[in-house]
Amino acid sequence: MDHAGGGSIDAMDARRFDRTARAALAAAVVAAAIGLAAVPAPTIAFGAPEVDDPATAVASAALDELSLVDRAGQVVMTSLPGERGAVLTSRTRRQLARLRPGGVIVFGENYRSRAQLTRLLRSAQAAARAGSAGSFDMLVSIDQEGGVVKRIPTAPPFNSHPRLGALDRVDVTKRQAAATAVALRRLGITMDLAPVADLDEGPRRVMRERSFGRSSFLVSRHVAAFVRGLQSSSVAAAVKHFPGFGGASVNSDDALATITRTRTQLAFDLRPFQAAVAAGTESVMVSHGVYRWIDRRRPASTSPAVYRMLRRDLGFDGVAITDSLHADGFGAAARTSVPVGCVQVIRAGADIALLTGSLTDALRCRAQLVAAVRDGRLSRARLDEAAVRVLRLKVHLGAGPGDATQAGG
Repeated sequence: MDHAGGGSIDAMDARRFDRTARAALAAAVVAAAIGLAAVPAPTIAFGAPEVDDPATAVASAALDELSLVDRAGQVVMTSLPGERGAVLTSRTRRQLARLRPGGVIVFGENYRSRAQLTRLLRSAQAAARAGSAGSFDMLVSIDQEGGVVKRIPTAPPFNSHPRLGALDRVDVTKRQAAATAVALRRLGITMDLAPVADLDEGPRRVMRERSFGRSSFLVSRHVAAFVRGLQSSSVAAAVKHFPGFGGASVNSDDALATITRTRTQLAFDLRPFQAAVAAGTESVMVSHGVYRWIDRRRPASTSPAVYRMLRRDLGFDGVAITDSLHADGFGAAARTSVPVGCVQVIRAGADIALLTGSLTDALRCRAQLVAAVRDGRLSRARLDEAAVRVLRLKVHLGAGPGDATQAGG
């Protein structure tokens, strides 16, 4: 049987794709609504999101103590451009104290050694706390997939996604991810923007160096294992790039990425994300691709239809984070500035706007969010929903009130 993207499913996967699964797929394909996401094999089921768990109660109480400005700050994750020392420059310290962001992202430019990075992140946390944004630490994220995307060369995973997929040992994948989580936590990093759930598909196979493989079944197994491995040591996984970037013709970091996958093909693309949700992923990264079948005009990151698919059809109630709003593909697709783009993604359903430019851009993003609430472009309820999800994730990761999240501990 041919794969939806034109490849062939291996013999073991073909046997797994039994009559019941095929019937479920057929029903989804003919569905009139965007309910195409109801493609999971019968073994994957989702319950109603918990809305009154203890972490949500703590997060909601913390939100009550935050001003509108600080609520807006919680949904912003920024980079630390140019910071390579063991402590922040005085200018960056002042900007972080003023911004009080929900999180920061680490890049290779920030890394010289593990000891230096640990001290740098402690300095960043102290600067953000100096702004008195409450008793929560920032989330600290990194792209540590393994292979071609690995910001800390000396840390695991030591096998790339393609290598792990070719080996097809889910126990090995889980162990690699668990080792990655241990190494990251020791540095003070609490979120890995991984695993890649995209299939190695499409006209140019743009994800071939980052995907576990072409089979949606194989990719689903390894995505779930990677999520469980990371989160076994309290590092949040951020599965990417929803709703599936394997069919893109170009990387959205570089240019406008248009995905012309059919409804049937998208059903296969979604399967690894469904497996990630079933495995309990804390976060999902939404792509900037324009998915013609879902929303012909807007990139996924600004499309309410995409977030409805993620929430309603996949049953996901964790943190939805965007790909970087500084990506060239976002600007080309959204046709707006980064600060205005922040409003668009949060309004559409994102919980974190990821920024990889200057801290000045991050401050402008927060200012736009505050202005949008005040003039009615963004509802206060939507901002609060996003901020509560971010705070709840911090509680899950031990970054809440009374928790010790000392880097290197």
